Amino acid sequence: MLRFAEDGQAEPVLADGGKPMVFLTELEAQKTVTLHLLRWMNGHMRREGDVAGRAKEEANRIFRKGRMIPVERIVT
Repeated sequence: MLRFAEDGQAEPVLADGGKPMVFLTELEAQKTVTLHLLRWMNGHMRREGDVAGRAKEEANRIFRKGRMIPVERIVT
C-alpha cells in the first residue's frame, strides 16, 4: 500500500489491468513499493494538479523576442 500527500488515502500497488498486486514475500512487496514510490517522486513536478513549469513554457513561447517558439513536451 502507498499513501501520497495528494489525497492521504492508502492505495494498493496496481498490476496491469488495474487489479491490486499480490506478493508472495515481504521483500518482493517492499521492492515493488520502493520502485513505484521512486517513479512517483522522480516524475513531473506538480502544482495544484498541473505540471509545474507549463505556464512559464507558454509565456516563453509567446513573448520570447516577439516570435513564437514551439515547445513540445514528451510524457513518458
